[in-house]
This record gives sequence, structure tokens and C-alpha cells, in this order.
Amino acid sequence: MVGKVVIGALVCILVLVGTTYAQQVEVPREKAGKIVLQTKRPAAQPVVEVHPQTVAFTETSNLSAPRLSIEQMRQAGARAAQKVKEENHDIETDSNEPDLPAPPPKKQIAANAVRAVDRQSHESEPSPPAQSISFSSQTAFTKLADGFDLPVGKPDGRGYYKARGMRSHGHLGEDWDGVGGGDSDLGDPVYCIGDGVVVFARDCHQGWGNVIIVRHAYREGGSVRNVDSLYGHLQKILVHRGQAIRRGQQIAAIGNAHGLYDAHLHLEVRKNIAIGMSRDKFAQDFSNYYDPSDFILSHRHLQNSGASYRVAMNTFAYDSRIHWDKLRNYSHARTGGGSSESAYALKKALVSQSATATAH
Repeated sequence: MVGKVVIGALVCILVLVGTTYAQQVEVPREKAGKIVLQTKRPAAQPVVEVHPQTVAFTETSNLSAPRLSIEQMRQAGARAAQKVKEENHDIETDSNEPDLPAPPPKKQIAANAVRAVDRQSHESEPSPPAQSISFSSQTAFTKLADGFDLPVGKPDGRGYYKARGMRSHGHLGEDWDGVGGGDSDLGDPVYCIGDGVVVFARDCHQGWGNVIIVRHAYREGGSVRNVDSLYGHLQKILVHRGQAIRRGQQIAAIGNAHGLYDAHLHLEVRKNIAIGMSRDKFAQDFSNYYDPSDFILSHRHLQNSGASYRVAMNTFAYDSRIHWDKLRNYSHARTGGGSSESAYALKKALVSQSATATAH
């Protein structure tokens, strides 16, 4: 009996020694094909208390012989210590994992992070100045027209007659002559038919001579419309591009296209404000043109609140391709001017004037 007690005490001592030794040995991290995550702790490893009775009962219950060698006891103690440590480690890992300090959160990178930096750098730079618009070259203000008058003998063309009228696909305007015939009206004043702004004023050479185009804005049917009036064959020009013009203001003098024709005024009224001097680029009919006299007589008095209206200036895209100074001007190439139509119109006008004078 005493021998058994001695042997049991000896086994307990050996187990304690083996446990201490086993705690100094690095334990493999794989267990039965299962990888156990190791958690590093800043503190020292906790001391594991091993009860001799429990370990002794567990180990000795499997002993087949009452006598063990020192090596066998050492191996048994190491296995017991390793099992206890592994079980203790698994428990600590499962129970303490929620209390472990959470890993630092991953830095969230927004999808537009680069753009935000770029935007910030651009904001620090001085912004480019806003593009200014010169009203004299791009747009201009004009009063809404309160009505339209004839361009000679204002306001009703007194002392003048319509030598040629508007004809679709032919003569796209009207020719106005003085009742004296020939060049009797050379240098007579030309008046603007309504309030507007000058969008073209220059010598065009060829068969035109000096030309002025005025852009008008007027209210009709609840909306604002634009129309261009053209004055051709002028002896001299009294206005400039971008200048605001009043109804009935003198803008030029009647000419003969540098001597090409008998003196008269060529007048056009255009629906299409893109034509300019490039008439061959557009349909030459009533889709782009008004009959001047009909337009004026039907718009003698218009609704007008005195307000101003902005109109575009650069609408003659095709004109930019014309080199005016290189065009032939036909100066002093007088062809006699006039026509049978003009001669007949003059006789008719004189008869009408004579009849009016007799009646009075």
C-alpha cells in the first residue's frame, strides 16, 4: 500500500515537471487537420493550474503496468500538458474573441477621390474671365418697331413712283424713282422704314454699289418677329454697322450704283435674316421675301410698349466668304439705266399725279 502511494506521488511530481517543460516548448498550430488561429496578446501567457489528482486519474487509468520508466513518465506528462494547453487555448480563443481589439478599419477610398482632389486644385486656381459679348459685333438692342413707312417721300412716297415691283424668281424688291425721271432724284434722301439697327453698311461693288441692311423687331400675333430691309445703289451711306436707327431717319442718299443705272432706290424686305448679300444661296421667292409695299402698308401701325429687344448681328454666314474689294464695281459703265417697265410706270405715275392735281 505504501508502495502505491509512493509511486502515485512520484507520478504527480513527474507530471508537474513535464508540464513546466511542455509550457516552454513551442506547440504546433495544427490539430487533427484543423488550423487553430493564434491570437497574439501583449501580456504574458496565463499560468495554467493543473490538478494532480485529475491528471493522474486520467493518465493512470490507461496504464497497463504498475511500474513505469522515467522516460515513459516524462512522455506521459508532456502529452498531458500539451492536451491541457490545447484545450485551454481553444476555450480562450472561442470565449475571448469578441473582446479582442477590433482590427483597424480599412480606409474607405471614394470612387471620385481623385476628382475631388482635382476639383479642389482647380478651385484654388483663378477662374478664367467670362467671355464678354460686344453688342456692336454679336448682338444689339433695338426698339420694337411701332410701324413702317415708305423709304422715300416720307411717309407715303410723295413725289416718287414704284418703277419696278416685286416678282418671285425675278426682281426680288422694288425700284423707287422720282417723278422727274432720269437722274432727277440723284442724291435725294433715303429714310429707314422703321426702328431698327444697322447690320450691314458698305460698298459691295458689282451691280449693287453702296448697300445698307437694317434689322427690325416688331410684335405681331403675340410674338416678336424679325425682318431685314435692304437699301441698294446708294450714292452715299450716312450710318454705320451697329447703329440704332429711328423710323423715318435719313440713312443714305439715292444713287446709281456708281453710274451703272439711272438714279433710283432698290428696296427689299426679307423674312429670312440670313440672306445678306448672298441671294443665290436661298430660294428667291415669297418664302424668303415680302413684297415691300404690301408689308409696309399692312404694318403701318403696330403695338409697341417702348421696350427694347435684342437681335443677332452676325447672321450672314455666306457673306464672310466674299472678298468685296476684289469685285468689279462697274464704275462709270453706264448702261443707260431704266427699262420699259420703268418708263411705263413713270408715265402712269405722271398721269395719276396730274389727275390728282386737277381734282384739287
